[in-house]
Amino acid sequence: MDALTVGAVVGVIAALVGFVLGRTSGRSSATSAGGSPARSKQSGDGADADELFRLALSRIGAYLRENVDGPLDAAFKDRSKSLRRVAEEAVAAIDDLHFFLEDPAGEIREDDLTRIVKEAVQAFESEWDLSVLFSSKGSVPVRVNTEGLLDALYLVLHNASVFGDGEGVVSTVSSDGEWGCVLIQDGGPGFSAEALSRAYDPFYTTSEDGLGLGLSHARRAVELQGGQIHLRNRSDGGAEVEISVPLA
Repeated sequence: MDALTVGAVVGVIAALVGFVLGRTSGRSSATSAGGSPARSKQSGDGADADELFRLALSRIGAYLRENVDGPLDAAFKDRSKSLRRVAEEAVAAIDDLHFFLEDPAGEIREDDLTRIVKEAVQAFESEWDLSVLFSSKGSVPVRVNTEGLLDALYLVLHNASVFGDGEGVVSTVSSDGEWGCVLIQDGGPGFSAEALSRAYDPFYTTSEDGLGLGLSHARRAVELQGGQIHLRNRSDGGAEVEISVPLA
């Protein structure tokens, strides 16, 4: 592992500490006049933080072994591979971690929800060679952070593809007078009861090689721009995710 990659790993660990502390801070702020409830709550929060930190290290450790340590080790052993290229790919993988560990930020402005969803669908289809059935009745003006919403849509589409076995992904744009809505549906088995209750928990996933940060990041991206995201199972099978953002 070269110096650049080591530095990037150190940066990820630092970001991880801040991420975990950020997810657990604030929960112990409520207190009575005597202060004892806060002390009691803090001890519980410490246990929650420790559990989340251990889970985070486990998930990120597996990710780094798969995308950084393993490829670099193979490149050192096989001189036919470009070490520089592998190192660049390793740093790119670490940059992807930074993407998840940082809160989305950006300007809120007017845009067309139909155009945004089309762009997200096209980007997803081109990268994963999968088709998404897209439908909309026309332009839906909304006030959003476009880049943040694109990221959230891409992550939800990816989730639908993975857990829907890559089949039957449908994306529909509509509006209800107050919200612009995107409904993403898949043809998989749907959410388990545990997944529905824990889907937004950082690092929770039922995928063996997943980080468990996709829906957590998507939720933050949507809520930071005044939107809402809801998960549910379809009555005829499969899962669906609905993202709603304010109309312009």
